[in-house]
Parts: sequence; structure tokens; C-alpha cells
Amino acid sequence: MLTAFPANANCNNSDFICPSEMQLSGGFARGLSTITGTNFLATKTAQSILKSQIKKEAQGDFDVKIQSYSLSDLKAGRFKSLEITGKNVIADDVYLSLLKLKTLCDYNYIEYDTKTKTALFKEDFGMAFATTITEDDLNNTMKANGYKELIDEINSLGKSYRLFNITQSKAKLRNNQFMYIFQVAFPFINSKQNIVVTSDVNVYDGKLYLSHTKVVNDLFSVDLSKVSDMINFLNPLSYSLGILKDKDATLTVRDAVIKDNRIDIDGTIIVLKDVVTEVRN
Repeated sequence: MLTAFPANANCNNSDFICPSEMQLSGGFARGLSTITGTNFLATKTAQSILKSQIKKEAQGDFDVKIQSYSLSDLKAGRFKSLEITGKNVIADDVYLSLLKLKTLCDYNYIEYDTKTKTALFKEDFGMAFATTITEDDLNNTMKANGYKELIDEINSLGKSYRLFNITQSKAKLRNNQFMYIFQVAFPFINSKQNIVVTSDVNVYDGKLYLSHTKVVNDLFSVDLSKVSDMINFLNPLSYSLGILKDKDATLTVRDAVIKDNRIDIDGTIIVLKDVVTEVRN
């Protein structure tokens, strides 16, 4: 499921090119580390530290793998590859059955400052991501306060004109389609109606959209363009991918497929050289 990208690929991102390994420490240091086993021990220690840090940010069963060049390179923040696999992940009230992250390049350089607790990206840094989201994942995410804030934004418009109020919402995956079911209260007729909308999942220009929207129940006239806009604003898939987004990173969705009552999404995350980020304790 996780796409393998060759080293030095530009990943369809004009700003990203894999860096070279010219800044690695000397071969003698790498050979000494391999012989004494210190590189192996340092790698295991780094994996344990990273796993512990991830556990502070998210719940789930995580596996972390690092490939290093040498002990000195690893201490300096230079490494060959990093792969993170998480199962049954819960982060910021977003639920994912599976999440995989893997570096795109064979040379990565991130310098950590223990005093300021910041990370400096010394070279352009890229990761491929892949995630699996089930119907249960979606509905658990939609129950969280963060997602409810999106509902409140839509309701604020409807209430201001006394037109409608969304009181419930849930998602279903049926016949390789996404179904959004929401209950709407109409104050002017003192009534509630369930609206069932089906959509395809598509990717355009690196972003995920719900398209070809259809209203299943035909109880009243609905402007499909307005429904489509609203569904994409409330799109729980895009909302779920929000845990991978950052103001300093560019997230690009490559593919999204509904099959076997789950949604598989993959893409890339790019952080450019010289970006400084804070590392939360």
C-alpha cells in the first residue's frame, strides 16, 4: 500500500529534490561503528526514543525503523531512512485503522537543538504516507469536538436565516461509494428530515474531494451544487488527513480508493530546507 519512491525522485513537487550524501562523516567512523556494534545500539535507542515520543502524541500500536549511516551521523541528525507504521491510531480525536510513513530519500538531515527544543531541517525532507480509514473510523472521528465545530459553522449560517440545523451526521461506505447521512431540522415547518448523499472519492491537484454528489432521498428539492460544497466542507476524510498537515509542510494526496468497505489514501509530505519547527514534549 505504501508506494516506493526512488531516491532523487522529484515526487511531482517542483520544490523537492532528494539531497546528496556528500555531508556524511568519513568511512572510517562508519566502519568502526559497524564492527563494534555501536551503530546498531544507537539505532535501537533512537527507535525507542522516537516510539516513546510518538506515544505522547497518539494512541495505537506503533513500529519504528531507522537505518543509519554511523553513530556520529545519527547523533548529528543524519540518517538513511525512517519508517513508521501505526495500527488503530487515535491522534487529536482522529481515528485511523492504519498509518504508514516512510522517507522518500536515502539521505535525511534534521538537526535537533535540545536547548530550544526545535528541529532544523538542514535539507529538503520528504515522506510518503499511506492510511486506511474504515466506516467505524469515520464515525468515531465525526463524534469528536473538532469535527462538531465544522457542523457548528454550517449551522451558524442555517440558523441565522432560520432555514435549517444539522442535528446528527454519520458516514457509511457502500458499493465503493461514500455515503453521508445527516439529520436536518427545519424550524419553519417544525420538522426533521434525514438527507442521504452519495459521493465518489476523487483526487485533483493534490487534494481529496467528494464528487458526483447525489441525494438518494427525494423528499424535497435540493440544490446539488450547494450540497456538494457543504459535503466537501464537512468532508471527514480531508478532516482526518489534517493530523498529517502542518503549516511548514506540504501534503499532497496522490490516490484515494474505496474498496472492501474501507478507504485507502496515499500521498507525500514535504518539508523544505531551513524550516525550523518546535518539538512538543
